[in-house]
Amino acid sequence: MHVTLPPDYDNSKTYPVFFLTDGVWRFGNCTELRSVMENGEAAPVILVSLGYDYNIDGTDNDNRITYFIQKGSMLLDFITDNLMPYLGENYSIDYTNSTLYGHSNGGVFTHEALFQSDLYENQPFGNYIIGSPAFWNLYHEELGVDPEDYSNDYGYFDRNDTLDKKVFLCGGTLEDSDYSEYYNGHDTTLEGLEKLNQRLESHNANVTYQLYHTHHYQYIPEMLTAYLKQTYPVT
Repeated sequence: MHVTLPPDYDNSKTYPVFFLTDGVWRFGNCTELRSVMENGEAAPVILVSLGYDYNIDGTDNDNRITYFIQKGSMLLDFITDNLMPYLGENYSIDYTNSTLYGHSNGGVFTHEALFQSDLYENQPFGNYIIGSPAFWNLYHEELGVDPEDYSNDYGYFDRNDTLDKKVFLCGGTLEDSDYSEYYNGHDTTLEGLEKLNQRLESHNANVTYQLYHTHHYQYIPEMLTAYLKQTYPVT
């Protein structure tokens, strides 16, 4: 875990956390995100990136499937009941306005985190970014996960009438061709994203849906800086 404090951090003040999974890549975005705060283009937030043990290749797709999908519920337990409370012991955090971000397999995880959030007493995030979720990876039988859970949003709307979280869905208009050999007749990345947006809209959720004219991951730096400015404006 890497923690990047905002400029002029004040121990007596409360800050939202902008939590980035896939720290093996996203830690590299923290310099630009902090510069946005330094330049007065966004309010101060605490940047947190979560990666892997140094002996695990965080860029390897099999590892990412293992930790984000197969062991996603364990990761969610850890972040919700261990990591975010631990950060709260060290920093004054505005949990209600904090954001959890995930992309690709991380987007599958963030989707699970959002729709299982009601099962936890701790509520460390009020905002969720689901980027280019690779829902098609859920169909690997050896993972032991049920794809129907995702298509039913983990039964969230069977348990609840409304969703009290803000959701940002995003993807690249050119990305469906990037992993076409893996779909095996299941929804493409963009088809899965569009269906998720439709389900959220049908429940009158607070959802924003935006596509960028790029492939699978090229839009991320632009998206993160724009999200930071829009979600945490200078007041």
